[in-house]
Amino acid sequence: MTGVTYRIALATSAAQPDTDDRGQEILSALRAAGHEAEAAVWTDSAVDWEQFDAVVIAGAWDYAQRYDDFLGWAWRAAAQSLVLNPEPLVRWYADKRYLRDYESEGIPIVPTQFITVHDATLDHDYLGTEHVVRPSISGGLAESFRFGPGDDDASRAKLEEIKASGSSVMIFPYSVEAGGVSLVYIGGEFSHAFGRDLAAELTAESSDGRPAEVVVDAEPTDAERAVAEAALKPIDPANPPLYVRVDLVRTPGGEPVVLEVQVVQPDLHLERLDGGAEKFAQAVIARVAAAKA
Repeated sequence: MTGVTYRIALATSAAQPDTDDRGQEILSALRAAGHEAEAAVWTDSAVDWEQFDAVVIAGAWDYAQRYDDFLGWAWRAAAQSLVLNPEPLVRWYADKRYLRDYESEGIPIVPTQFITVHDATLDHDYLGTEHVVRPSISGGLAESFRFGPGDDDASRAKLEEIKASGSSVMIFPYSVEAGGVSLVYIGGEFSHAFGRDLAAELTAESSDGRPAEVVVDAEPTDAERAVAEAALKPIDPANPPLYVRVDLVRTPGGEPVVLEVQVVQPDLHLERLDGGAEKFAQAVIARVAAAKA
């Protein structure tokens, strides 16, 4: 208990206006700490975001499908309340083209080719090989598509389809048999990690907009921790994230590289951490208190 009562909203989607079981656990933890907490749909024009001391993006699973609307909402909400994660971070990391900057700064990433909506070509460097085609604005691998050496026409067709939707396209080699690991940071500190069966995720179906993830136990190696820490360095310290998830995969040679850095609506899998919802709630409360100090 802080002695001060904050009013906190979890921004959710219309598909799950009252959030899911994990979101309810966070709301319960916030209430148990003495604060008012509720779910609010980010697309609901009737919501007065100024009434909240903080708005935590923790259920807006449809942000990628309504990208421009979502960025506009985040900007407006940030003018009325404390949005977590901060709007500048949300804007920068919502489109995975930030990976080009990571690469130029020497941070190891999955080799990736980006094709924008303005590029005329449908050809890319990975035709004739096992590869993945994915919108650069997307949530989870459920929106990714795997193609093989004989699928060049299908790959081009998917690329054209994604471009027609208004998103740039990212193409990278398919080499996920070695698996992946995700490292979660809450309140600026490493919290927990888990492994992922990425091959299974590419064919899994999402539920209520939440990307389907096949999670397994995993402990990050020292090399993986080092790459994840390097992936956090470009984040502006003036806009520190409440939460961030760094997704890594291993190259065929076993080296960890960044698949993506998620500061917009990742699944943190707090259920894999003892007292995970309580830890997250305390980080929210601390961030609000710091903003009001």
